[in-house]
Amino acid sequence: MLVCGLAAVFGINVQQTMIFQIFAIVVMLLVVSFVLSLRLRAQVRVRRYLPDTCVAGTTLRYRVDCVNDSEKTIQGLSYAESVPMTLPSYKTFVAARAEDAEGRNFFDRKMGYHSWLRLVRQREPVQTPECVLPDIGPGKSQTVEARLRPQHRGSIHFDGYRIIRRDSFGLCRRENRCTDGAKLLVLPRLYQVPTIVLKGARKYHQGGITGAREQGDSTEFLSLREYVHGDPIKHIDWKSTARTGRAIVKQYRDEYFSRYALVLDSFTTAYCSPAFEEAVSVSASILLAQDSVNAILDLLFVGDECITCSAGSGVGGYQRMLEMLASVTICRDTSFVELAGLVKSQAALLSGVVLVLIDLDDGRLELINSLAARNISLKIIVLVENREDFQRKTAAFKLESPLTIIETAHVEEQLAGL
Repeated sequence: MLVCGLAAVFGINVQQTMIFQIFAIVVMLLVVSFVLSLRLRAQVRVRRYLPDTCVAGTTLRYRVDCVNDSEKTIQGLSYAESVPMTLPSYKTFVAARAEDAEGRNFFDRKMGYHSWLRLVRQREPVQTPECVLPDIGPGKSQTVEARLRPQHRGSIHFDGYRIIRRDSFGLCRRENRCTDGAKLLVLPRLYQVPTIVLKGARKYHQGGITGAREQGDSTEFLSLREYVHGDPIKHIDWKSTARTGRAIVKQYRDEYFSRYALVLDSFTTAYCSPAFEEAVSVSASILLAQDSVNAILDLLFVGDECITCSAGSGVGGYQRMLEMLASVTICRDTSFVELAGLVKSQAALLSGVVLVLIDLDDGRLELINSLAARNISLKIIVLVENREDFQRKTAAFKLESPLTIIETAHVEEQLAGL
């Protein structure tokens, strides 16, 4: 296309130059390639094996089986996923343009192209590079490894896939789009985080780890194990002891155990908040780094409604929590008071609280001081874009607990010293 344009400009005078002949040759090559590409239909059936979940920012490798249904050997094919693009709404664009107006010139403020481009890139869920397929004989099948790289957490909907074939000149290509819907849940980006040790004491929970789901005060039997010096004599199971020849005791669920809360702050007026996205990733990383055997961890946040989810010994794993964090969104219609009320309602059962905040104001300050007044062990992490601006803003606040400030541009290295 570039040579065609240059030849048209410099060869416009056919009496003084022969460049117009280059223009004619290039145009004919393009026309012939385009006509040939219209006939490039590949009769290929594809079956892909996508996992249910993956992690944002990491390359996902999965298997693709291709079957040639034609009577000829198929060569020069490529495979790529088809992902529908969702453009931002006008309301979102206007809000983003207003947020980006500071420091921009008059033309940029009025047109807002940089804001539109940023929104489009943020909505691009995944990079789907083409996968070159090997030659496939008639009626044969081939298995290849395809790759994709999710950019953001959330749910990705594939509306199908594309089989790509180029013409003999390599100037045009034909894409056959096939409908084959699939869904992939992208979990938040994960960082290396040390285990956070809170000094809160164990608290009594009537009914044991299962909480107050069962009525009554009876002790719940858990399992049998060998006697250890110091075990109560009344817990010895004499039948099992006589059968094995070793002292066997009954193990019961402990009604005194540690219960911690991980609180995610999702309240901001911004449409695009890098601090919130990093706060979600930090929360997910903290989840996986904590002790899941000897303690219970509650995840508390506010989305469309107040959400509470528990994981740990006797409750379950963290997979459900990660799936919830993959879909959490910013809260603009409610205030931080709702999250503060949710945390305070659970405070009597908590040994410690990890707060992951994206701002600090009077409402957040009141929650921190309220928990500190109850002698609850606290770890407070604040995600900010600029440390100096945040420190100037909060210089007058009186905190009962120290803060850990993490900048969004240096999350991974600053989390290492958590």
